[in-house]
Amino acid sequence: MMKSNHILLAAGGTGGHIVPALALCAGLKKNGFTCEILTDRRGRILLEKIAPDQKAHEISAASPFFGNKIQRLLSLFKLVFGVIQSLFHIIKFRPFCVIGFGGYPSAPPLIAARICQIPSLLHEQNAKIGRANLFLANFAKKMLLSWKNSNPLPQKTPVIFSGLPVRNIFFEFADYEDKSEFSTENPCHLLIAGGSLGAEVFAKLIPTAISNLPQDLQKSLTITQQVRPEQKSKLEATYSAMEIRHFCSSFFIKMPDEMAKADVIISRAGAASVAEIAAIGRAAIFIPFPASLDDHQTCNAKCLADENAAILISQKEAETDPSILTKHLSSLILNPHKCKQIAAKARSLAHEGALNEIISAVLSCRKPSIRGAK
Repeated sequence: MMKSNHILLAAGGTGGHIVPALALCAGLKKNGFTCEILTDRRGRILLEKIAPDQKAHEISAASPFFGNKIQRLLSLFKLVFGVIQSLFHIIKFRPFCVIGFGGYPSAPPLIAARICQIPSLLHEQNAKIGRANLFLANFAKKMLLSWKNSNPLPQKTPVIFSGLPVRNIFFEFADYEDKSEFSTENPCHLLIAGGSLGAEVFAKLIPTAISNLPQDLQKSLTITQQVRPEQKSKLEATYSAMEIRHFCSSFFIKMPDEMAKADVIISRAGAASVAEIAAIGRAAIFIPFPASLDDHQTCNAKCLADENAAILISQKEAETDPSILTKHLSSLILNPHKCKQIAAKARSLAHEGALNEIISAVLSCRKPSIRGAK
């Protein structure tokens, strides 16, 4: 018999999958549910760092779509073994629902749930629905979407726009305060964040674009930038030479606080980053990771950019012609009211009720005869 307050979550090993799963775990626990997570080795290591108290199990998983024939065959064996492992955890934990958050580690638990005739849900973080989730939608009762313009949609599985769950703290900050002008005395706070690969690229792109600004605009900036450790000293020397106030670090413990202090954010366009920037309501320039699968980061950024709630620049554009980024930065620094307009529009597109929408979908998976957490 399945336990009415046990829920099993499955997620790929990257932060884009793990972080929304953790946000849901926190919300479910407050409602009296007990949650466990199935993920791959990368996900387990990440969870040990950011949520050591969350119970998680490592399962076997791999993509059957990449590599040569031998590698694909090996991946299929890993997935089959992952299904066996997932069956073991379902039998032991006895959840009434399984929720997948994308990535190939979501596949074995959802297949195992189908074998055990347990209802499952699938949450898609990106505006471009990935191949893995399109396949997994065949095993799910419903697919939950983070963005209204998500595509391509599964043909047979019902879809619900739930939004992407982000931590409440992002919604708790006050609306962006309009500023009359930016100057040396009242600087424009520029936050640059982008993960390890983004930090590496931004350490080269951003200083070049800023160096093309007039000197008075350079001196009206205060820069906070995420940077790889090996690039930190060189980047600091570059900003010091331009006499720009700066703080560079490889990791920010309180990223929401850094975002709240910012007037402009330059960021990659992972689903969580886009949702968090919308939730906190700040003007953003998105430079998507060009190698993201199916170019999903560009699709994420367009959810805001198409509504005049953000600025979108491709990495190729920024590298080929740095003046494009310079031009956008200049327009924001010279027109603080534009920062306010973009920030307000972005926040209007944030979906604060995402967590409750997903919890409602979870509750719909309980059989009427089962009574438990409410």
